[in-house]
Amino acid sequence: MLKLLNLFPVYDSAEHDLIHDLIVPLLQNSTSYSRGVGFFTSGWLKLAAQGLSQLIENGGKAQIVLSPILEKSDWQAFQIGEEAKCNRLLRNILDKNLDNIATALERDTLNALAWMIADNILEFRFAVARDADSRGDYHDKVGVFRDDEDNIVAIHGSFNDTLKGSLNGEAFSVFKSWDDGHLPFVEQHWKRLTKLWENGNQQFKVYTIPEAIRQKFIRLRTTDARPYSIFSPKAAQIISNSGEPNCNIKLYPYQEDAIQAWISANCRGVFEMATGTGKTLTSLAAAVNCYKTIGRLALVILVPYLHLLEQWEQNCKEIGFYPIKCSGAHKNWQIEVRSKIQDFNIGALDHICILAVQATASMPKFRKATSGLKAASAMIIGDECHGLGAPFVKRAMIPNANMRLGLSATPRRWFDDKGTEVIFSYFGPVCFEYPLEKAIGKYLTPYEYKPELIHLTQYEMGLYEELTSKITQLARMMDNAKKDVEERLKKLLLERSRLIASAEEKLDRLLILLQEMQRQAQEHNKELSHILVYCAPGTHQKVLRSIADLGLRCHEFVHYVPLSERQKILEQFASGQIQVVVAIKCLDEGVDVPSTRIAFFLASTSNPKEFVQRRGRILRLAKGKRKAILYDFIVVPRPEYIPLRRDVDASLLRREMPRFAEFSSAAVNEFHARSKLWKLLDHYELLNLFDEKPWDMYKKISEEKKSFDFIKLEEVV
Repeated sequence: MLKLLNLFPVYDSAEHDLIHDLIVPLLQNSTSYSRGVGFFTSGWLKLAAQGLSQLIENGGKAQIVLSPILEKSDWQAFQIGEEAKCNRLLRNILDKNLDNIATALERDTLNALAWMIADNILEFRFAVARDADSRGDYHDKVGVFRDDEDNIVAIHGSFNDTLKGSLNGEAFSVFKSWDDGHLPFVEQHWKRLTKLWENGNQQFKVYTIPEAIRQKFIRLRTTDARPYSIFSPKAAQIISNSGEPNCNIKLYPYQEDAIQAWISANCRGVFEMATGTGKTLTSLAAAVNCYKTIGRLALVILVPYLHLLEQWEQNCKEIGFYPIKCSGAHKNWQIEVRSKIQDFNIGALDHICILAVQATASMPKFRKATSGLKAASAMIIGDECHGLGAPFVKRAMIPNANMRLGLSATPRRWFDDKGTEVIFSYFGPVCFEYPLEKAIGKYLTPYEYKPELIHLTQYEMGLYEELTSKITQLARMMDNAKKDVEERLKKLLLERSRLIASAEEKLDRLLILLQEMQRQAQEHNKELSHILVYCAPGTHQKVLRSIADLGLRCHEFVHYVPLSERQKILEQFASGQIQVVVAIKCLDEGVDVPSTRIAFFLASTSNPKEFVQRRGRILRLAKGKRKAILYDFIVVPRPEYIPLRRDVDASLLRREMPRFAEFSSAAVNEFHARSKLWKLLDHYELLNLFDEKPWDMYKKISEEKKSFDFIKLEEVV
């Protein structure tokens, strides 16, 4: 029976006739056939007639689960066959000639289909998404053949049971139960197909023909063209172009230079490119280049946050990669990852894509699921790769990938040399840089920088001095510090950082500025819109209420806003329905808000990873957007000079000024912005701070070994 067949591990339509070389021989030697398939037409029955006729003579039957998308004539035959099960007159009308079943299937296919259903030789069920809002269709292609000796053959591939399916470039992987190495695959495919048939699949509910008739969910089509929607015109073009990954989007010259630089570095390195300059597209174009060079590619993409999975998924699909999403919100990804890697390794697939949240990829189950990847054909893209240097998350950087590409506007970790070394030792050094200054004006929106000088109240200043005094005392103990001293120091530093971030005068100044903007807008018969406000943790509710009291339509964008609502909020913000969005950190990395015209930075740490990413969010190009305006609330000492407080005041300036230096240097009004702080810095003899950007300060502090540990703790919080 099945054991007697000389089966190849892979059947490719380029070398085999999939129906006559594989399907027909399997049917002829089986007593049962189970099939899960995306699309079915009766035309397939003609092609497989010889195999089906022998299956019936063997006393066998077939069970097929498919999506509810049928040609009108096929659905009519389904209904006639079902009715004939209990209608004797109709059953007698059907021309049943078991002696010549192959001829009946070839010449009178629809009639043969109807009576095979009536006789329970063919049994069909329909898989429909359990989530009513889902637009996804059942799209699997798996088959299991069993003979009377309980030998089993499982096939898995891209072939649909349609006439057009036989004309496409398709392939099947073949697994045999009598081969020990194949047995796990056979068992897995058999279990999941049985579970689906018995309505145990969590994603799809299965209906019989009578249920489908009652539910009226069958969708009819008149041709054998693709019956499901394409994601975008770009994706449609890619899919129609043989289904291979392909970058049909015109790259900018600097993006092409980045790819060539990475290739010249033996496909290892980091793109240090300003936020908004297209790191995602550039990296995917590099992946396409690898695919075309070696003829196959297993692509693994690591992203820092759950909401970025959807954004990356759309970008991947436009290129021609269809990713498996791996996160706590996606079930059964381990099974799918292992299955795709197995198909890839045996040659059934020439490209696969795995898209994972960094936290998920750090878990042992991800390493186990991806352990089958072959390093020579695997590529890993680390989005916002600076995050991968953290102690736990670094486990996400799997070793079995020779091609490695890190992406970040700020790849070096702030006061974490060990973490930075981890990143560069894995991905390789920066192989291409494209700073903000080069991108502004052509690829990014020019911006005007407006520093707003904020003073602490008398009470806040007293608390700041008290905290600074305690911090200084503890810092002197750091050489012989015990764990409890370090923890106390961290707590004090965090408390002082929060004090600066939530300074009382910031909200008052924000409301004054917004009221003035409202007045000017009204004078020109316009409505204020496209404003983004970043505030400190714990303050956003108060900020939100205060803005709403001005009559502005505003909405929060914080961690507990459901993912399903976030895109809607951004769309309403882009259209002007929401005038102001108040955020804490959810918009720091990855989320595109190109419609933003005005941004208020009420709070930022001294870590450039945070404020550089935030600036990048507002500089993306948008229709009708000629420039962006960035208001930065900088806490500075009060003008009066108190000799005993001079060192404390200077420490406050040193903390805030690197951000000023970074923001002002690329602004269209650099020197006008400087003029607002000139007298103050001159008073403290600190004019050098105008030119000391965050990483300049970092290098200086790193050289001062005695204060390094103390400063490191301060910057972490």
